[in-house]
Amino acid sequence: SITLVIVIAAISAVMCVVKGSLFYSADNITTIFANLSYDLLLACGMTFVLILGGIDLSVGSVLAFVGVCTALMMKGGMPVPLAILIGLAVGLACGSLTGLLVAKCNIAPFIASLAMMSTLRGLCYVLTSGYFISGLPESYAAIARGSLLGISNKIIISVVIMLVLGLLSTRHKTFKQMYYVGSNATAAFLSGTNSAVTIILGYGICGLLAAVAGVLMTSSYGMGQASFGTGYEMRAIAAAVIGGASMSGGEGNFIGTALGVILVALVNNVFIMFNGSPNWSTAISGIMLLVAVALDLLRTTGKKGAKA
Repeated sequence: SITLVIVIAAISAVMCVVKGSLFYSADNITTIFANLSYDLLLACGMTFVLILGGIDLSVGSVLAFVGVCTALMMKGGMPVPLAILIGLAVGLACGSLTGLLVAKCNIAPFIASLAMMSTLRGLCYVLTSGYFISGLPESYAAIARGSLLGISNKIIISVVIMLVLGLLSTRHKTFKQMYYVGSNATAAFLSGTNSAVTIILGYGICGLLAAVAGVLMTSSYGMGQASFGTGYEMRAIAAAVIGGASMSGGEGNFIGTALGVILVALVNNVFIMFNGSPNWSTAISGIMLLVAVALDLLRTTGKKGAKA
């Protein structure tokens, strides 16, 4: 985490010198943090899954599906609070189903989550026919568009959730068991841990956090859209791994994940500041993911060498 802070500070310092007020202006800082709330929520959910030794490629599709479902329910006259609760329940169910496929059906996490990703994204287009679902209640739009003490509600909600999850992961027995299951599922099972339930819980939380991101994004833009969240899973994985989560399981922390999210957002912004096209965002996320996996491989190799 200290290394990440130094890297972020160094990049920011260089950009302040090179680009001056263009970089540290309020408008640019707002741009950097515009999508941070969504990425932070998805990356925190991905951290749980990576700790368990899995991966979830469906988070972007869950985000879009929950947003579309919530928007359709409100357009149908359902009260805003009830529509949000059902939307969150849908996200939790989608994540739990992926976890069930992994834990009980022994389907590889990559395949299970890929199938979920394709299914939900397809359902989004079926439900919307490719059109926006607009005209949502003002009270719903105010959730994400509002602010407290000048700080966006989206940022406040995502940071609070991240801090709560960070505390739970270190102090609550059920969440601490995820590290044991990710490190050695057989040993965890022999010690009395219900590995299947723990895995389903981890994926369920990941789906729930994607649902929260879906509600916030739909609220912020004032509409549901089938293409929301496309490619977000790559940024989530990259941020979590850069933040210290291991692709082989058993490791991860949420402060590191938050710093990873900031670094990924900062790198994207630096590219744009040097007149790079915003359309390169997905390619940059892919490169960051490759860098993250390489760093994880170096960490894992180093630890194995130290043990030897």
